[in-house]
Amino acid sequence: MEQLDLFTELAEPAAPAPDKAITLPKPTAGQFATPAKPQPTPAPAAPQPTPKKRGPEFAISPTKGADFGERVSYAWHQAHGGNRMEIPVGLVATLALWPLKENPRTLAKFLRGLDAPQILQCVREVAAYWWMRRPDLIDTASLLFSWAEEDKHPAPLLAAIEATWRAALDAHALDHTGHADPAWNSEVDLMSWAITTLRHNTARQGLGEYHTPPEVCDLFAAQIIGSDPEAIREGYSLLDPCAGTGGMFRSAAQHLRYMGLDPARFTWFAQEIDPLAAAGCAVNVIVWGLGPNALVACGDTLAEGDLWPRAVEHRRATVKHRDDVLAAMKMAEAVRKVEQLVTGGAEAA
Repeated sequence: MEQLDLFTELAEPAAPAPDKAITLPKPTAGQFATPAKPQPTPAPAAPQPTPKKRGPEFAISPTKGADFGERVSYAWHQAHGGNRMEIPVGLVATLALWPLKENPRTLAKFLRGLDAPQILQCVREVAAYWWMRRPDLIDTASLLFSWAEEDKHPAPLLAAIEATWRAALDAHALDHTGHADPAWNSEVDLMSWAITTLRHNTARQGLGEYHTPPEVCDLFAAQIIGSDPEAIREGYSLLDPCAGTGGMFRSAAQHLRYMGLDPARFTWFAQEIDPLAAAGCAVNVIVWGLGPNALVACGDTLAEGDLWPRAVEHRRATVKHRDDVLAAMKMAEAVRKVEQLVTGGAEAA
């Protein structure tokens, strides 16, 4: 497999996704289906930048990334949500991963009316929905959703959850992530803005965490990838050893799209030491449509080096666990139907 500079050679076949959902509808973008057999590479099309005019749903310009983060952070802290950053970031992740695409502002009106128990159910169902399709990524991002499974949440925390949920919707979270075309969902890294604004500056300095500005990522991506579709072909692999929430991947994916290439046909691998940032990156891999050959590992690149083998094994294990759960569910359903038949026959006799 060919590779780009600052990227490495990676190889792992895509795991098949199950055909059925849990309770939410199947995604419309289709970028997570099992990839088709390789076809001859067609002649490269002329670059087609993403259009800048939007339809009636977008008569008002969506909130910029920094403003979005500030509004989410303000709502959380104003409601005294506490220091559990995974909760407000998980709310943003839930909205970003919402499977129903298109008409985001119409959907936002409905979601804005939900109360705290209903919001918790949304978090659980979205996590379950994507776990059925990308168990490896949702396992990496599990801290953003596992809090919703806790038995009891105090009333002040529930109030903070409601306030933050509505603030994210009012800041146009779905305008940024609610499209069938992943190119539209890749314009802004909402996970990065949410994490950096919620985390105190002193904490960021202590962690050595500095998220690269998107304009700098765009410049790097353009310089590294270049502008010749013949030189950058499907099958290349891309690696970011200190990925954060994946800002470099966002820029690279958009640049590939501008060149007429499909990012979902490349291999992407992100390594990140901070579990919260790695979780945000795993969410972004889905939101940005990076495809079935995109993996995220949480670990120390300097101390552990290449984490690709571990990520591949993690993926195999989580896919097997998912398949085992599905098999157990099917068996339980079959037993239930047999019991109904037997019970019904006995009653009739």
